[in-house]
Amino acid sequence: MRKALAIDLDGTLLSTNTFRDYLSYCGSAALHNFQFGICFNILWWVLLRKARLVSHSRMKEVLLNSTAAFMTQKSRLDHFVEKEMTYLDVRVQQIMEPYRNRGHLLVLATAAPAFYAHPIAEFLNMDLCCGTLLPSEVVIGQWKECVGQNKVEALRRLLQVHKAELDVVITDHSDDLPLLNYNTTGRNIIVGDDPKMLADIKKGCKTAWEQA
Repeated sequence: MRKALAIDLDGTLLSTNTFRDYLSYCGSAALHNFQFGICFNILWWVLLRKARLVSHSRMKEVLLNSTAAFMTQKSRLDHFVEKEMTYLDVRVQQIMEPYRNRGHLLVLATAAPAFYAHPIAEFLNMDLCCGTLLPSEVVIGQWKECVGQNKVEALRRLLQVHKAELDVVITDHSDDLPLLNYNTTGRNIIVGDDPKMLADIKKGCKTAWEQA
């Protein structure tokens, strides 16, 4: 069975928060195209989130639902992806690349929206990608962010289809503790040196891990 490497996107492969960048880019593009309703919607929901009146997940669901049709226009999406690639963490990419040479499947496993995570994965010649689906792509009332245990299940199903087994996880975030604990026999690599993140990993990770 082929082995697979799963790598996180935000803060790991790219040294940025791609969804924050997405909202900023979308708002600016909408303003230049006189799509003031989109601008207002982004501003309103971001303010609600900053005031902690809604969860991050709820804000993400609503804003994906209201902006995706505008942002999936190919030239606009391509330009956004191109801008995001300026944040590529070459050091992390160098950790990943030897596994490509060993024949591992390279999987981008992220909470970021799949509709822009897939082009990022393709840009980097990665094999597979699992990310957060658009609300319009799932049954009403069953939308879930691809994070935590949801990411584990999405990745497990994807690898099952491709007859592969998880061997390496690379992440910078304690949200991926379920994924680290799922990878019981492989290599878990933590990038970054945030003290809280490392403390959470030390406390919650039941499998072997190392800091890059």
